Amino acid sequence: MKKTKLVSWLLVVLFLGTIFVGGCGQTAPEYQPVELNFATWQPPTYPNNTLIFEPFAEAVEERTEGRVKIYLQPGGVLAKGDETYDAVVTGMIDMGFSLQSYTPGRFPLSTILEFPFMFTSSLQACQVAAELFKTNTAFQKEYDDVKVVWIGTTDTSVLISGKPVEKIDDFKGMRIRTPGPVQNDMATAFGATPVSMPYAEVYDAIQRGIVDATFGPQTSIFPFNFHEVAQNIVKVDFYSTPLYVVMNKSVWEKISPEDQAVITELMDEIPKNMGELYNKRVIGVKDELVAKNLNVITFSDEEMQKARNILEPLEDKWLADMEAKGLPAREFYDQVKALAEKYK
Repeated sequence: MKKTKLVSWLLVVLFLGTIFVGGCGQTAPEYQPVELNFATWQPPTYPNNTLIFEPFAEAVEERTEGRVKIYLQPGGVLAKGDETYDAVVTGMIDMGFSLQSYTPGRFPLSTILEFPFMFTSSLQACQVAAELFKTNTAFQKEYDDVKVVWIGTTDTSVLISGKPVEKIDDFKGMRIRTPGPVQNDMATAFGATPVSMPYAEVYDAIQRGIVDATFGPQTSIFPFNFHEVAQNIVKVDFYSTPLYVVMNKSVWEKISPEDQAVITELMDEIPKNMGELYNKRVIGVKDELVAKNLNVITFSDEEMQKARNILEPLEDKWLADMEAKGLPAREFYDQVKALAEKYK
């Protein structure tokens, strides 16, 4: 009887052990090939698409030996710029490129990257943003619901205007398209009326007299044909516009750790590549402005100081508003300024 019980227990232990071993083997996920759609709102031939995003997608496919494929969908066919972030979060699209300012209030600390006169070039700004995201947990928290592929900025922005603006007083009474809250306050402080609209609608708005001018990156002047409807370029380098590329978290988790490591290496190359591209394009824009005989206006030292005097109190207000919401805004601002000097 005792021998029978012993044999029975041995059989139970053996059976349970088989289940345990088999179960352990099944917990290791089997990763399948992944195909991602990548939505951008810029036109298919826009340099960001052809010179940064397409090569990135090709490198991902090559380096993962086809296990991860990214299909670029430009021109806003899958999501408009102001819809992109939510579309990625909900999984309507797998990846997306857009502007933080299209979703006001969602990225409060990120708006510090577009404070007036913060940067002098896109390369500088992209390097600052990259280091910030790796080191600042409060900054990372703003993007908790996605996998961040890249955060950076455009080149410094100018005023593209249908009428000459040679001094601050010339802003008074103008209607200016603005991309977000920071620029809304800037325009108002200068005496203008801010008007919000997607960038793709600005050409028609200027042509039809709905707005007199727009704030925008200087590298956008010719790709969007703004020179056809606004021949005055106020070259003041007011701010840089923050940008992002993000991926749906669930999609990222479907990629094997080995392929994630490969993609992360490629992601780390984007800040330098994007910054250098914008810097190079700015040089080309300067030549084309001359070739097309556009009226390039620069403010005198006196007018520049007047602009700074007007905008400086706004920074204090923006920072105070963020601090009132419990955000470490001044600490973040100081870190941005220090890094801007480092990468100057």
